[in-house]
Amino acid sequence: MKYIINIEPKISKNKEESYSYCHIISTKDSIITRIITSKGTEIKDINDSVKKGDIIISGDITYNNELKNKVCASGKVYGRTWYTINLSLPRYYEEITKLNKTRYNLLYKYHNKSSKVFKSRLDKYLVENNKIINLLGFELYIQKEIAINTILKEYSTKELEDNIKKEIDNKLKHTLKGEYYIIDQKVLKKDINNSKINIELFIVAEEEIGKQVINKDE
Repeated sequence: MKYIINIEPKISKNKEESYSYCHIISTKDSIITRIITSKGTEIKDINDSVKKGDIIISGDITYNNELKNKVCASGKVYGRTWYTINLSLPRYYEEITKLNKTRYNLLYKYHNKSSKVFKSRLDKYLVENNKIINLLGFELYIQKEIAINTILKEYSTKELEDNIKKEIDNKLKHTLKGEYYIIDQKVLKKDINNSKINIELFIVAEEEIGKQVINKDE
């Protein structure tokens, strides 16, 4: 009788390496508003001012001022931050009305180049393309041209406020990477010319400022 025994090491995928050693640091200058600690020691308090790079949740576990263990700190930290944002918004928009007047044209595309077969006979129009041929990179469309009339209208106060809010959100989404909400905002400067409204705003926000920085014991 013959036995064949294969021995393979057991791999634990979820086990944290014993030498992992992390801190939660601040990613920017701010005033701490909330700390949610899952693991580690809080060395900063709510309402403390912190600079970028300051440790907020330490991976050092101490007792009676004596280091007992080192862990990978985890948790979330939120802080009050402030920004100056410059916006430039249009005062007017075009209101488009379709007219009961249409023309048809042919449009062809080949190798990222396109051209119309006939010259357009309408001054202002919208187009609707319907593809009829797609062969070896060549595309042919029937193009419907719909005549339109445009009227220049000024945004209402409510519409401008909505546009300002959207612009602020767009700018903050590119600036802030985590969760945030606006606590307060003030207009520092407002300039209105013929076509634009230029606004300088001071924004106070609460946002996630914590970042885990990993170190390993030597």
